[in-house]
Amino acid sequence: MSQPAKISAWVIEFFFYSFIGWIYETILTTVIWGHFADRGMLHLPICPIYGFCAIVLILIFKKVKNVPMIFILGAFFTTAAELAASYFLELFTDERLWDYDNWAFNFQGRIALGSSIIFGILCVILIKFLHPLALKICEKINGRILDIIALVMLVLVIGDLLWVIL
Repeated sequence: MSQPAKISAWVIEFFFYSFIGWIYETILTTVIWGHFADRGMLHLPICPIYGFCAIVLILIFKKVKNVPMIFILGAFFTTAAELAASYFLELFTDERLWDYDNWAFNFQGRIALGSSIIFGILCVILIKFLHPLALKICEKINGRILDIIALVMLVLVIGDLLWVIL
């Protein structure tokens, strides 16, 4: 795969994991709250924090084969990211976008043991299954087509972001 195609594959994976994060968040909150809850901040059905964290985790764990290690460190890193994101987002939006106050073993309602366990499991799924599958799929797609798909995705999300902030 050429260098531009590799970058495009990363872009596509970022959006794929952002979409999966949106699905996870939307289903979880819809079940908990008893009504549909669109968890994206953009108009597109994505939660970019999931895409960003997934890419960082893939880079961190690219040589780690030990599943318990991926689970433990993945749970730690994602929980730290969730805690940091809760403070960052609250600072810029003046609202708390999630609240674990009713969950056991929570810290300020920002993080909880249950969500950390879920994130650890999701990290194992990401590293052992999703990323290898995404690589295989991207390798089968013509590099030029991969670049076009990635460019279209970037234009869409930048447009959406501008629409939200302007």
